[in-house]
Amino acid sequence: MARPAIVIVDDDPGTLAELHAAVERRYGRDYAVTAHGKPREALTALRRLRADGREVALIVADQWMPELNGVDFLRQAHAIHPGAQRGLLVAWGDSSAAPTILNACLFGTIENYILRPWFPPEVHLFPMVGAFLSEWTRKHGPRLELVRVIGNEPSARTHDVRVFLERSGIPHGFYAAASGPGAQLLRQIGLDGSRLPVVIMPDSRVLIEPSNTELADELGRTDPHDTACDLLIVGAGPAGLAAGVYGASEGLKTLIVEREAVGGQAGTSSLIRNYLGFPAGISGLELALRAYQQAWLFGAKYVLARDAAALTASGGQRRVRLSDGSEITARAVLIATGATYRRLRIPNLERYVGAGVFYAAGSEALGMRGKDVVVAGGGNSAGQAVVSIAGNARKVTLLVRQATLEAGMSDYLVRQITQLPNVEVRVRSEAVSVDGGERLECVMIRDRATGAEERIPSDVFFVLIGAVPHTEWLREAVQRDRHGFIVTGTDLPPQSAPGSPLRAPLRFESSLPGVFAAGDVRSGSVKRVASAVGEGAVTLHYIHEYLRSPVALHAALAAVPQH
Repeated sequence: MARPAIVIVDDDPGTLAELHAAVERRYGRDYAVTAHGKPREALTALRRLRADGREVALIVADQWMPELNGVDFLRQAHAIHPGAQRGLLVAWGDSSAAPTILNACLFGTIENYILRPWFPPEVHLFPMVGAFLSEWTRKHGPRLELVRVIGNEPSARTHDVRVFLERSGIPHGFYAAASGPGAQLLRQIGLDGSRLPVVIMPDSRVLIEPSNTELADELGRTDPHDTACDLLIVGAGPAGLAAGVYGASEGLKTLIVEREAVGGQAGTSSLIRNYLGFPAGISGLELALRAYQQAWLFGAKYVLARDAAALTASGGQRRVRLSDGSEITARAVLIATGATYRRLRIPNLERYVGAGVFYAAGSEALGMRGKDVVVAGGGNSAGQAVVSIAGNARKVTLLVRQATLEAGMSDYLVRQITQLPNVEVRVRSEAVSVDGGERLECVMIRDRATGAEERIPSDVFFVLIGAVPHTEWLREAVQRDRHGFIVTGTDLPPQSAPGSPLRAPLRFESSLPGVFAAGDVRSGSVKRVASAVGEGAVTLHYIHEYLRSPVALHAALAAVPQH
């Protein structure tokens, strides 16, 4: 079987020869490494590889080539080999490279970049090349199959099982029941395929139509028999996982409950580029799985694929009832259930998520140079995004459903936006559809007063219409703001627990003493991964302070069996 190809393109002969030699030395046994000094010549070679049925794992191109710059070359190369990873070769200290890299990554032209010079390659080159090849192999190469899934294709439930296994870090293989290998596996385990999906476990046990809860229990991701702890964390997103690491490492018996798989909303992000310490970015799933393992190593235990259904207090104890009817008792509880971005239910929108449609405007705003951008939203988050984006974009169109911008936005933002020459505000307007080719090209908007529709050319569409916190189960337990986010700390009046004097709530503490909130679920929080991690870590200081308080110590002593 032919080896997958690595294609290197650079018009500088010396750099090309050095890079080719280094990559060949490390990866030549498993990959066919080729080098080209001319971009057009390289495109011809890529077409030849496609005609021969050859796979291309990685294409690396220098940023500055007079015949064809690296970004444009990689865009054309992607059309020939859409599955290949793409790396842009840039020089150390080239300040002009950053906007190019961000823009190319944001719009899917490249996956990442490689800096030159790279000597020694073991430090500066091979880790980046290895990351590219790991990602390509994960998507296109052979997989470790601890678990095998047999199901129909397409099938919503089979898809859910595969997503759950992926987000739980369980290597698995999928076999369509109608395929030859799938039918053979069904015969081997003595099933006719009438009930699918079927999951074959590492020890050869067979689960038929399993729920996510059953999968979590059978795979050892859950300890459903642990019903008492010092610290119960509800939610295994960035805030909950950070709290789990610090809680367990500081000696608290820590239990983490998660309704789905680890990572929360951040776990679905293909690449987080603005997280401290990862200049090349890190996927949300990889960050979540690293944190999951870190907390586990310190002794944290998990209960996955179960919803928290109710929170009550009994003296100094806090009780959380789960969706399966079980109950966990804890001395302190941290709510870190996060929030979900509100989605626009309009035609074609989800097709372009990550290819021109975004539900957040953080580092993405830096990649808007020369772009036509549409922003939907009338709140402060939309206003702040517009101010940030306008500094780079060619034009920004803000769609506001209300009759005035002032109806939902702070005055200081309204004044800023109205003074920006490249921003057009459309009040009483909404998006009704989007369209384009491989990437977003236009947004269709409607005037809510007249019903008239208009097609607006757009490279990017930011949907910033708020977030919904996962707090319905806490309706009677803690104070929430008008949007459902948990109110904490100095935003609350003084409080008391049974047997304790009136006191001010601790930072991050909710209206129910001993129950804290961190991350996106907390009222007033900054909706960023790093902020959630920071809050989850810092909250442990106040949880320890609470656990040292007289009421908490009294409850702990009362819980000790008397002999």
